[in-house]
Amino acid sequence: MIFVTPTTTPRTIATSAVTLIPGYFTGLVAPTPLRSDIEVDACPTATRTLLQFSDDIGRAVGYDREQGGRLIQDIFPVRSTEHQQVSSSSKVVLGSHTESAFHPHKPRYVVLLCLRGDDLAATTYSDVRDVVRHLSTDDLAALQTQDFITSVDPSFMSNGEPDAQVRVRPLTSTGSGWSLVYDELLMRGTTPRTQAALNALHHAVKVATQHVVLATGDILVIDNHRAVHGRTSFTPRYDGTDRWLKRALVVQSLADVDAVGRVIQTRL
Repeated sequence: MIFVTPTTTPRTIATSAVTLIPGYFTGLVAPTPLRSDIEVDACPTATRTLLQFSDDIGRAVGYDREQGGRLIQDIFPVRSTEHQQVSSSSKVVLGSHTESAFHPHKPRYVVLLCLRGDDLAATTYSDVRDVVRHLSTDDLAALQTQDFITSVDPSFMSNGEPDAQVRVRPLTSTGSGWSLVYDELLMRGTTPRTQAALNALHHAVKVATQHVVLATGDILVIDNHRAVHGRTSFTPRYDGTDRWLKRALVVQSLADVDAVGRVIQTRL
């Protein structure tokens, strides 16, 4: 496992949970957008590149309650969400989380294509194999129960949609290792014992956290079953030079998934 400071970008990361492909995209990049409500794609070549890459490893999907179901989502700082726990924030640390931890049809992979980096904005991640090494046998047992609740991601409630309390099992032992479902800020235990185990999980995730600063053209693939991710805080300029990623959420198959075309429905 590679550890770097938030001001250093490694040129190789390849684990069972996280893979960095440096310099994958080489096209021209427009100025970073300033508004999230503009429908015109400011960099369609990058969108096509990321969609093709995503469909090579699964199927890129959208979610009905997030960014209007877009298959490829733009992530850049937005002034009105600077301090919120959403991908367009900037001045707060984005807490470690499984993507859509509450959702019955979570993506298998989160794929990030960096169009413009920021040396002070590191993507953080924790591999579940490193996390479990810091947990006691008792905590591991408690974390394999469904005595935990998480609520809906704020990005799924941007148009006034309702919240929900969803039962989750943070850790599952599989034939190929451990699977992790986690949200640092939205999850809680339903008993004193499970809350204590969740507190231990919070600590284990922090101890296992790695940092990578993405550069223009990089693709980062995160296995959403085996790693959690977040982001450090940074200061946006809102002048067309800010950090800009394109994101794809990828499932292995749409069979038995509640979806309209490629847009997964949210029924809780």
